[in-house]
Amino acid sequence: MNTFESSFGGNSSRLDPDSVLECGVCWWIYDPARGDETWQVPAGTAFVDLPAHWRCPNCDTAQEQFMVVRQGAATGNDAHPRPQQPAGLQHIHEREQQLLEAYRTVSERMRELPVYNEHLDIRVVGLHRCEQGLLGVVITPWCMNLTLLPPEDAPARVEGTKRELAFPSGSYTFIAGQLAGIGPLESCSLFSPMDEFDDPEVAQLVASHALEELLREPATANAATPALSRRNFLRGGSGLSRDKPPA
Repeated sequence: MNTFESSFGGNSSRLDPDSVLECGVCWWIYDPARGDETWQVPAGTAFVDLPAHWRCPNCDTAQEQFMVVRQGAATGNDAHPRPQQPAGLQHIHEREQQLLEAYRTVSERMRELPVYNEHLDIRVVGLHRCEQGLLGVVITPWCMNLTLLPPEDAPARVEGTKRELAFPSGSYTFIAGQLAGIGPLESCSLFSPMDEFDDPEVAQLVASHALEELLREPATANAATPALSRRNFLRGGSGLSRDKPPA
């Protein structure tokens, strides 16, 4: 019997929405009142409502290894208080910095090409943990891509091969690649080239909007799978088009 089962018999119905649980490995506390920034779980999410792929953001332990420590919100008197800087957030920050440095290096080679937009800079927007790895948007003076950094133990994929990845808004085509200083990554193009942009702040807003729409459930269950559209972004639309493939 694992620790989760020994806590409440493996019956999630025995947990009330305010139940506070503790990782059986590192003692990290999940408090529904706080949620989890690493996995972008909003405050107010009960433990039983966490997505199936959620794991401890501090040590990557499966949720089945969590134990009930109290029925109610955590207090400042916890024996094992929630870490102020979970290891998961540190890892995300490190990978974000690595992406920035890697693309700055590439930028030196791209600067003389006609696709290089001097008005823009390099940014990483919304990098966060998801079921497939770390997902965010990379903005450069020559392209804007949805970028996925797969877990270190993920099977190696041949550079240039494509696969469909499912997100709440639909399925999108990602292309496998390699980037010096990063290793394997997968990209889905949003804009290339970037000549429709003349303000880096606008580019960042568009990137944030794209990520929000990617993770948003479609309005109707029977709607066709949407595709990311450049024009809709620039016109202030949903960023999704149902009559063209991913941009």
